[in-house]
Amino acid sequence: MYSPDNSSHNNEPAKLRGKTAIDNEHKAIPKEDERRINIKISTIYGVDQEEAGEIHVNYHIERIFSLLFSRAKKHGMIESMIINRIKELNIGGLAYMVSQGQLAEMAAADILYKELCYTDYDDRSIKDDRYISFYG
Repeated sequence: MYSPDNSSHNNEPAKLRGKTAIDNEHKAIPKEDERRINIKISTIYGVDQEEAGEIHVNYHIERIFSLLFSRAKKHGMIESMIINRIKELNIGGLAYMVSQGQLAEMAAADILYKELCYTDYDDRSIKDDRYISFYG
């Protein structure tokens, strides 16, 4: 008896696409290998290296935004405040650095969270922060 589940093409590993494919490529890689992922993205999507780089940066923008948003909500920041303040942050620039292996994703989220929490009433400047000066 023929069953679609037993066909020969189903015995081959499933070809991952989209965010799942990029997540799979990021599993347990050192920061230095981050740049090599563009080649794999290019192959997965069938695009040139430039577009693969943009896909890679956008992937990290989404992940950093998600980390930042959930962290801010967990610490009591209301959604409208997060959205208003997040517009001023350079998530794209830090996501690019992550995609190039120059910065860890969690460090980017930490930097942006400190900037998100900074208010005009603070006595200290973010630029004076050693952690941000080191990573940024």
